[in-house]
Amino acid sequence: MTEKSMEEAWMQAKSIGYTEKNLIIGLGASAGGLEALQQLFDNLPYQTGMSFVIVQHLSPDYKSLMAEILSKNTKMTVLQAENEMEVQPDHVYLIPPKKNMVISQRKLYLSDAKHEGINHPIDIFFTSLAEDMKKQAVAVVLSGTGSDGTGGVKAVKEHDGLVLVQNPDSARFDGMIKSAINTGLADFVLTPQEIAAEILNISDHLSAVQPDKTSPVFPDDDLMQHIYTVLKKACGIDFTHYKRSTVIRRIERRMVVTHSKNQSDYLKLLETGKDEARLLEKEILIGVTSFFRDPSYFEKLKHEAIYEILSRADQTATIRVWIAGCSTGEEAYTIAILFAEAMEELNLKREIKIFATDVDTHAIEAAGKGIFSENIINAVSSGQLTKYFVKQNDQYSVRKEIRRMVIFAVHNIFQDPPFGRLDLISCRNVMIYFQPVLQRDLFRIFHSSLKDGGYLFLGKSETAGDFSDVFKPVCQLEKIYIHTAAGRLPELPQLNYTVPVLPPPLPSENFKEEKHDINLEKIYLQFMEDFLPASVIVDEKNEVIHFFGGYSEFLRIGQGKASFNIFNLVNENLSLVISTGLNKCRNEMTDLTYTDVLINGTLQPHKLDLILKPVYDRRGSHTGLIAIVFNERTEIAPVGTVERFDINKTAAQRIVDLERELKISQDHLKATISEVETVNEELQAANEELLTANEELQSSNEELQSVNEELYTVNAEYQNKLAELTEMTNDLSNFLSSTMIGILFVDNNLNIRKFTDYIGREFQLMAQDVGRPLQIIEHCFQNDEITKDALNVQKSLAPLEREVTANGRYYTQRIAPYRTTDNSIKGLVITIIDSLPALK
Repeated sequence: MTEKSMEEAWMQAKSIGYTEKNLIIGLGASAGGLEALQQLFDNLPYQTGMSFVIVQHLSPDYKSLMAEILSKNTKMTVLQAENEMEVQPDHVYLIPPKKNMVISQRKLYLSDAKHEGINHPIDIFFTSLAEDMKKQAVAVVLSGTGSDGTGGVKAVKEHDGLVLVQNPDSARFDGMIKSAINTGLADFVLTPQEIAAEILNISDHLSAVQPDKTSPVFPDDDLMQHIYTVLKKACGIDFTHYKRSTVIRRIERRMVVTHSKNQSDYLKLLETGKDEARLLEKEILIGVTSFFRDPSYFEKLKHEAIYEILSRADQTATIRVWIAGCSTGEEAYTIAILFAEAMEELNLKREIKIFATDVDTHAIEAAGKGIFSENIINAVSSGQLTKYFVKQNDQYSVRKEIRRMVIFAVHNIFQDPPFGRLDLISCRNVMIYFQPVLQRDLFRIFHSSLKDGGYLFLGKSETAGDFSDVFKPVCQLEKIYIHTAAGRLPELPQLNYTVPVLPPPLPSENFKEEKHDINLEKIYLQFMEDFLPASVIVDEKNEVIHFFGGYSEFLRIGQGKASFNIFNLVNENLSLVISTGLNKCRNEMTDLTYTDVLINGTLQPHKLDLILKPVYDRRGSHTGLIAIVFNERTEIAPVGTVERFDINKTAAQRIVDLERELKISQDHLKATISEVETVNEELQAANEELLTANEELQSSNEELQSVNEELYTVNAEYQNKLAELTEMTNDLSNFLSSTMIGILFVDNNLNIRKFTDYIGREFQLMAQDVGRPLQIIEHCFQNDEITKDALNVQKSLAPLEREVTANGRYYTQRIAPYRTTDNSIKGLVITIIDSLPALK
């Protein structure tokens, strides 16, 4: 962008009513950020009316040269911020080293940065900028490592601000950039040059969409209803009863981002494709959350509700919790952590099942991964991080024991069936987006879902209101309510939502072919089931997998939980013989027949033969299955080993078998326990060593990363300074070699340090004369007083100027002290200028 085009953009912004105090641009940068900042300011006009605040990771041990360097890239005033400094338009403010900075009422306030742990100054400033400037806040994330800025980006979007992120391909380091992009909240991902142009566009379009106090942006109800229809068609969500002011603010944001000049232009864009509709849906449903948001509220929830739920719950019961509108899962995991802490403190063990739901599919996918950036350390204590999270590079993942408590699902509160028999519902900062009619319907859903005595946890801007007879406040300030099932619901109109019913699937094209392609195997199986004697087939676990014939006299379905285990089904008279027979049949892999087995039938006791036969496949391999035949007919001859059933003998054999199995199992168990104990001790020792080493490495890595960023910034500043010094040295060398003025530099011992070419020519000095005393040129002067004059100036520190004669010519001689930038004396500067023509 040329200087002329930048000025034209600014004049256009002013022509539409842009005011000086519209925008404050927060710029977050770290390693590699200096280059990006230079490119950005190179492409910005110096009269934008906007203010720029730069927050960097600076080394506390080096003086920052950022103000001096950036002053060469912009005509705006660049200065280091001071406490309580008011932000002015067309100024650039820099965070000082060893400080954190916030903004309030357009004033900058400084505080000492924390010395322990990782400091996130960009998050701190962006968050304060969002709270102070609301929808006029603009956050820009530039090159850097780590995840600083991610939390601030969420705060800016929550307050309807705009977020611009540098394109990773144009950055030296992309850690901060990718972390911000992964939130899904970036409005633009651009190069620094494009960010500069977009900032000007934002100032232009923000002014264009600012509503007049007497005229709303969308006065036409039909126009809004048309937008709702487009959104419902594209996304399946009806926003009609969402708060209109919220929807309008989100539309304004999209108008700014899409550069739409007016509502009609934006509506055309919305109708042309699903992409913009989905982006607007994402803006309206934007879920900004964090761990332990409002920490005191969650602490109260733990002591007033979770303790009570755990204490009164039966040991075998499952505690059920619903997190409605869970967004990316931070709140769900927070409550899971609270339950884990409370169970440990109360020395209780309960099964916890937390249903975390949201209508946003992408948010649920992110929540299910359970991976979060390192900026959660600002919300989660170090003890909780160590206990409930695992660090992976620069991210934290939730431990399995916490993840197992939570079930994430896409769920529309008003269209999908609610959860039931709940002990706790947490629905924070969801109802604030709904109109009263939706809020009332939501409370009715909560009333039907909660147990009597269950708890409801709302956001700090929400209240039970008209439902105070059903939801009694436990902690009024923290918005914790207890459910009274016997309470009366207010007679209020409610919305009726219908769950869409999917049509039955159409028959396939090959339906007729499938109908006539009858498998003969099914006919054979049906025939055997009808005509074979009463039989069952059991697997290795003694589970019945198939029934044949009339088995009702030998098998029955017992009460309680359904089971297909043969010993839960068989007549108690047959249990012992079947158990003994199965054991023997499996050990010897032979057919077996027990004759004269007495059974108490439905009419009178009678005897039968019990046949057990291993089942083999076509290749002769044993399948692990055993066929049991209840033979009451003499037509079937006994097979394999035939034994007459003797209950005493069979019982004794069964006892011997069980004792043998028990001894083998005990021996195996002892050996296993011994091995496990040994391995466990080794693992525990190794784990403790690894934990200690890991903590040390993490701490060292964090410190090294922080130091590396600071040193990189310092190095970049020094490289710029070195380039300037190199240029200055070249200028000075060219000046000394080309000037017709004689200049001679001597040190405190009056030894020659440097001289111009003119001096060399006039007084026959050569390069090897550097380091020699000044007296070597005294013979050229008529009165040989140059050394005497130099000593006098060195003593008095007062410059001396007089006419001298040398080599038959008149010269103006001036001798002055050589002063450094810290005002110390490092020798003399002798200037000799030819003042008159040579003597004849």
